[in-house]
Amino acid sequence: MKFRGKIIDPHCMKQFYSIVIILSKLCRNVVLRLSSTKLYLIASNESNSNQISVWSVLDQQAFFKDYDMIGETESNEILFSLPIDMLASSLSSAKQTNLKTLKMKLTDKLSPCLTIELDLESQVSSKQLCTHDIPVSVILPKDWSAYKEPTIPAHNISVVMPSIRVVRHIVDKMKRIGPRLIVSLDSSGKMVLGVSNLSATVDTHFIGLEIVSVHSSTDKENKYSTVVDIRKFSQFLNCETLNLSKILCHVVEGMLLHCSIEEDEYVLHYFLSGIDD
Repeated sequence: MKFRGKIIDPHCMKQFYSIVIILSKLCRNVVLRLSSTKLYLIASNESNSNQISVWSVLDQQAFFKDYDMIGETESNEILFSLPIDMLASSLSSAKQTNLKTLKMKLTDKLSPCLTIELDLESQVSSKQLCTHDIPVSVILPKDWSAYKEPTIPAHNISVVMPSIRVVRHIVDKMKRIGPRLIVSLDSSGKMVLGVSNLSATVDTHFIGLEIVSVHSSTDKENKYSTVVDIRKFSQFLNCETLNLSKILCHVVEGMLLHCSIEEDEYVLHYFLSGIDD
């Protein structure tokens, strides 16, 4: 079992760092699933380990200049978990303009580690190497089934989310009012974000949104809603750092808010289970 990868493109390094930063706000630990063509970043639901809350897939050819791995079993994969905050901290230099290469490899330093090597240009020397060793827990093949691609339930409605910066600003203010956010989408292209407490109810309406799909048996205007933890939704909205063209928002009535980012070189799905109102 071995893994070694190198990223040299500045945009890819910053993008990879941004994805890790987003995950660090959504979970404590992340599972890296490595295959010959893809790198997966997976997080389980903290309240239900049998459910996946984050499923992110990176195309290794789009990100890595060099990528070499030898996995286990016929599927030729490697799975291990690590603290996401340590990975984010070790990659912090990826946002600097003097970073030349970012290397990752599995090493054995008394215990298994993911070693991060950052090659920085320096004014005092031709090369400055910064190394971080992150302890990892190797996941045995018998436990891999918990980290297979999640089955996504059929959405009642999907729309393109409004400006992520505007939504984040509004939701951050709504957090002061109550802990639960009602997210409603209707087939006219309207999104309503609502929060309430004993003394006030506040709704924000976004209209004219692009409809991606609506699953309905009637021709009349349909509205679908789910109630979610406002703090967890707010944490996801930090994905603004990726400078995205669009984010899709999907609702399964009363059960699930699903946000997805689908770019050419990576996809990221965030699943936020509905809670009782």
